[in-house]
Amino acid sequence: MTNYTIQENFHSAELKEGPRDPDAHSVLNAPNDDACACRKVLLGLQEPEEAVRRLSTSEAITIALAFGRDDLLPGSHRDFRSAWRRLDNRQRRLVDAVARAKWATNFESPACGG
Repeated sequence: MTNYTIQENFHSAELKEGPRDPDAHSVLNAPNDDACACRKVLLGLQEPEEAVRRLSTSEAITIALAFGRDDLLPGSHRDFRSAWRRLDNRQRRLVDAVARAKWATNFESPACGG
């Protein structure tokens, strides 16, 4: 597991076993607000509903798509296509990395539709 000490109370997350993907590890363990929120959900420190609070629209979309929670998509981006188009490349890689990440509670990726 890659550990970073760039900020206080930083939690890192791991990908499921498989081919090493340094880019996925780095995007998942980056200091960005959406990556931090994803790690907290993966580690069981908060629920996705809590994670989207106080995030920008694109960060909230990232959390919603990463955890298969279309009910958390902002009203302006309720369909997958418009939500996906709102994300930048880093956020799209984060959604993909979360799908392959270990969960503290069940080590499985979420089902679509929450």
